[in-house]
Amino acid sequence: MPLWGPHGVFYKDEPIKELEQALTSRGFQLIWPQNSADLLKFIEHNPRICGVIFDWDEYDLELCSDINQLNEYLPLYAFINTHSSMDISAQEMRMALWFFEYSLGVADDIAARIQQYTGEYLDTITPPFTRALFTYVKEGKYTFCTPGHMAGTAYQKSPVGCLFYDFFGGNTLKADVSISVTELGSLLDHTGPQS
Repeated sequence: MPLWGPHGVFYKDEPIKELEQALTSRGFQLIWPQNSADLLKFIEHNPRICGVIFDWDEYDLELCSDINQLNEYLPLYAFINTHSSMDISAQEMRMALWFFEYSLGVADDIAARIQQYTGEYLDTITPPFTRALFTYVKEGKYTFCTPGHMAGTAYQKSPVGCLFYDFFGGNTLKADVSISVTELGSLLDHTGPQS
């Protein structure tokens, strides 16, 4: 998640430092782009970015529009202070744009909201079949009727099988299902999960 700073002023830098720690503890990886051009290139070439945090006084709606051109669903988090001015139309508010105030001691609450919005973003961009397959694997449901055979446990009974398992990874074998898994439907027709 790209994050801007430092600004050279305590009332902005310290809350961002607290937020960085809170987000890192929740498993987010943060990057610090040098400028808006650097950020836009990074977003364009790195689809794993799940949000952008920036200072509204330094980068405003123009940056939001540029990011929105690259990924209209990407959550944007603007930090404002009591003197920040905003002139935003209803059309522009259709962006995934949230505002937070620079404040000490609220980083955990902000990080929780960012995590929630990130989850909503991932739900929005994930097609129904993919979401259902991820849920199926996360719930630990296994089928014996396909090569994954109980999430690859059979492969882990021999040295060569372990190499195969390590090469592809557990989720590949857990998600190796056939049309016998009715809750997922079929890859050959339009049955299965709906949006």
